Amino acid sequence: MGTLFRITMSSPKTDPSDSNGADTQTTIPRRRVLALGAGIGVSLLAGCAGDTGTEPETGEFRLLVSDQPADIGDFDRLDVSFDHARIFEAGSETTTEAPAENTTTTQDGESTQTPTESGTLPDTTPVSERVQKADGYFIIDLDGETVDLTTVLGEDATPVFDGELEPGTYTKVELHVADVEGVVDGEEVAVKVPSEKLQITNTFEVTTGEPVEFVFDINVVKKGPTNGYNLLPVISESGVAGQDVEYEEVPRAETETETGE
Repeated sequence: MGTLFRITMSSPKTDPSDSNGADTQTTIPRRRVLALGAGIGVSLLAGCAGDTGTEPETGEFRLLVSDQPADIGDFDRLDVSFDHARIFEAGSETTTEAPAENTTTTQDGESTQTPTESGTLPDTTPVSERVQKADGYFIIDLDGETVDLTTVLGEDATPVFDGELEPGTYTKVELHVADVEGVVDGEEVAVKVPSEKLQITNTFEVTTGEPVEFVFDINVVKKGPTNGYNLLPVISESGVAGQDVEYEEVPRAETETETGE
């Protein structure tokens, strides 16, 4: 709005040599000048109103991991490293079926993706340093956050993401696992994640009013005497804190994977 336009109207000038006093200078009729001035004013106001410089509204969102006791008592430790999470919007056709993609962070902090199972990358729009928006869902880079499930039993939970999402209704949360290391009686054991992801369908709202904390509960189940273990989501113990479940936050314990031992 810093540009000022001045429009001057003058009476027609006559040439003294013209005995009839005819107008020898081309002038803009007064009505056209007024109309032109009004048009410029409207355009400037519209431009200022459209360029507000405000960022889209977001809501605070936290994602925590807990472990409902099943066969976790067998383990000395059970380190689960998470690659990324997908948070699905309500009404999305991809809520029930969507190809998996992997998001990783390079040494310089930039987020990169590897091809999906179909061989193509999803179209994404950056929302923040760790969040990308795709068609029908958000991808949250968990950057290899590792949780020892033996330290988050029952109502204990630890955060793996603390950031922002667009306000709206969401219907499903997926955790994509990068690696699992389980130790039983001092020996490493096989622990598998079906489809390399854990998913829970639970409708919840993200608003600009107050933080939303989603607790994702996992348990480990023994498949047989020699067949190892499976990691499975626990729907009944997962959901929005204070609405679906109660939890007590505990600090994330340092794992042997992180210390390099």
